[in-house]
Amino acid sequence: MVAPMRYALLVGASAFVGGQLVACSAPEAADTSSSTKGETTTAAAVQPEIVRAADLALDVSGLKSTPTLKVEPMTTDATSGLLRGELALEPFVDFKQPVKATLTVTNPQTYAVGLRYNSGMTADLWLVTQEGKRLWAWSDDMMFTQALRDSQLAAGKVITTSFSIPPKAFAGIPADGARLEAHFAAKALESDAVVMAPVVLLLIME
Repeated sequence: MVAPMRYALLVGASAFVGGQLVACSAPEAADTSSSTKGETTTAAAVQPEIVRAADLALDVSGLKSTPTLKVEPMTTDATSGLLRGELALEPFVDFKQPVKATLTVTNPQTYAVGLRYNSGMTADLWLVTQEGKRLWAWSDDMMFTQALRDSQLAAGKVITTSFSIPPKAFAGIPADGARLEAHFAAKALESDAVVMAPVVLLLIME
């Protein structure tokens, strides 16, 4: 009775181990017999990478074709004036949107500076070529009173003027660039000195 039971257990164990061997060896057989299919799968996996790279190249070329505005400050004789000016531009987006500019005029003197304006305009903004030809002026599209007005700018105080540059102005920038010039409109009341030297930025479309 013992011998048949042992034989039955041995047969069962052999079948169980054999099943494990078959289960383990089945993938190996599948891999060796389907090597051609594996190569096809690898080629198919590479193709989407090529498509994504091509799409990226198209996106980059599109960005390069979009114009950008390069702004560089130009050195002027700022010390020749009683007042100091600073011109700031908002980021350029495209030719369809205007760009805001802000001129800040500061009195660095230890005394108040008397100012006289010939009209209601406090400052003007010009776009000129490198040769000095005026392409656009902010005042061209504005209306101002023509009455004289006098004021004083105390020591350390500032005057701020905001401008809006229309798309048509940027569209007229030549290939070699143009200058954006901020001009303060007032003159000194009790002095022949220059009130403020123009603030100049070099604009280049790229």
